[in-house]
Amino acid sequence: MMLRILSRIAVPALFLSVSSIAADAWQAGPPPAGTAATSVAASIAPGLTLPITTRGQTVTLFGTFPNEPVKVNLSSGKAGEKPIPLDASRSDDGKSINFKVPLNGPVGDFLVFAEVGPQELPVPGELRIQADEIAKVTLDSISPPTDYLSSGSDGFDFVMAGQNLAHAAADNVVIRVGYGPLDAGSPAECADLAAMKKAKKICLSYDAGSEGQRLNVYNYHPQRYEGPVSFAVRVGNNTSNSQKITFSGLRAETLRFLAIVVFLGLAGLVFAVVRRGIRANRLAGEHYGPLSAFFLDRQTNSFSLSKFQVIAWTVVAVFGFVYLFLCRTFVQWNFTFPPIPEGLPTLLGVSAGTTVVATGITAQHGSKGAGPLHPSFADFISSGGIIAGDRFQFFVWTLIGCLGFLALILSQDPATLTQLPDVNGTFLTLMGISSAGYLAGKLVRDPGPIIQLLTITAVDPDLGLMKLEIKGQNLSEEAVVKVDKDELAPTKFKIVGKDKQDGSSNSSFFSKVEVTLLDAAKYFTGPHLIYLVNDDGQSATEAFPVDPVSLDAIPPVKAGLDPVTLHVLGRNFCSGFKGIWVDANGQEHTIPDADIKFVDENHLEVTLVPGAAGTGKLKLVTPARLLGIAEVKVG
Repeated sequence: MMLRILSRIAVPALFLSVSSIAADAWQAGPPPAGTAATSVAASIAPGLTLPITTRGQTVTLFGTFPNEPVKVNLSSGKAGEKPIPLDASRSDDGKSINFKVPLNGPVGDFLVFAEVGPQELPVPGELRIQADEIAKVTLDSISPPTDYLSSGSDGFDFVMAGQNLAHAAADNVVIRVGYGPLDAGSPAECADLAAMKKAKKICLSYDAGSEGQRLNVYNYHPQRYEGPVSFAVRVGNNTSNSQKITFSGLRAETLRFLAIVVFLGLAGLVFAVVRRGIRANRLAGEHYGPLSAFFLDRQTNSFSLSKFQVIAWTVVAVFGFVYLFLCRTFVQWNFTFPPIPEGLPTLLGVSAGTTVVATGITAQHGSKGAGPLHPSFADFISSGGIIAGDRFQFFVWTLIGCLGFLALILSQDPATLTQLPDVNGTFLTLMGISSAGYLAGKLVRDPGPIIQLLTITAVDPDLGLMKLEIKGQNLSEEAVVKVDKDELAPTKFKIVGKDKQDGSSNSSFFSKVEVTLLDAAKYFTGPHLIYLVNDDGQSATEAFPVDPVSLDAIPPVKAGLDPVTLHVLGRNFCSGFKGIWVDANGQEHTIPDADIKFVDENHLEVTLVPGAAGTGKLKLVTPARLLGIAEVKVG
């Protein structure tokens, strides 16, 4: 006992003496010129503290170690016990040496002596080697619980947190439960990203300050179809408990993209199946494909709000189910159908029921006004061209509900998304109130005007008069008339009801009216729009004439009294055209019928005498007495 105490007193004293000698030698300065330089003496860094460790771990000594070989001796300080010699390795810069505590060596407190070449240096303090049962290794967690592929890598990275992990990251042995230890890369392999990927070995490290507690594991490659995996850590003779981690088969962004692709594929399949049964629509000269037919109300040629909301909720529900199914399959490795929240079938039932009831109200009460000529998104919140509060509220609430449903799904980690958002009773109540308000608005609001057929029945250029016969629904003799959005004064038009509308909720409505436009000379040429606006503000719009005559630009002709033939190109030509030539002096000349030759609906040949140089006008009069006019340069 006395020998052990004396040795522990002598070692620090010897260390101080060696350090003092080294310091004196340094203060004495370099050797004089011409004198051979002596080798630098080995030394232990002042203030070095030996750790408390367990068997099988690496211990690092810092200082100056210029020579090799290096060895370490452990001494218990007890009389009669021989020191334990251990191999050590020297760092490339000569500032540290490492040695490993034997796995089957003794435990207790030991003095440490470093042999550096011919020198033996005592290390201050004691190395305490604890028994394995005292320093049990425990693994508290692995994070994240579900891991995705690291960006730019085909391996997974995760963190193992616990107690009594090895001080040096490389002394930890990561064990995949049921398979065995994982191969860890060397420092050179782990320093080179390309080499690490090629070797497919894990790399271990600590962040500063987390040594022994949070072990970083990089570049793990799971087996094919391996999702949930349990890991443990072995330090020396100690093996920790196991913790589970799940490796996702897809990155989160890839999963979302795949969900969109699958959904679009399903939508495309449905579209392809029903496409042959849905014909394309041509409204006011514009074509609308089969896709628009899903939202188009053929009675008013406008987009239907009731169709929109039922399709919107169906799309959101189907996409949500597809996305959840992919999350459970490729991320959570759960190969069962996802559960359906209790409120979702009720929500879809309310949505579909609203569409059915809205269709019934339209059939019994009458439709909304047709509004503008072409369908637009404004149809969802308007009735006959005016904003309807009930439709606006229902449309906005549908958007909020659908977008909120999607946001709740897509904002969650695919690893934790186990079911679709629950549609609670409060939301269903609000949805029901919104639907009821929309349906009540359809009931209390008068049906709006719809123009189904417009025919020009008479044109009188002498009186500047044009008569239009309009067939449709909910047409009123008291309507206001607009042409090209210019409201006509009551003295500029006259509406006469022809056929009373049967089964209408308003007895003053007609199914056919005659509209006479007075002072209508400016409407004889080109296409125009007529608006019929009922007294509640709902309107219907139609273009007239249906197929207006239009003339393309005509090339210049040579002045003179010799007849020239013009090749007139345009649209909606027919036989029976009359012609008038207005020369540069403003004189009108009637073109003989024989000099107007019909080639096809886009081509006429007109022979005329140009006359004086300047700008002339060619007027073509259709059999319906409408005009097509084009200027001609005469040079």
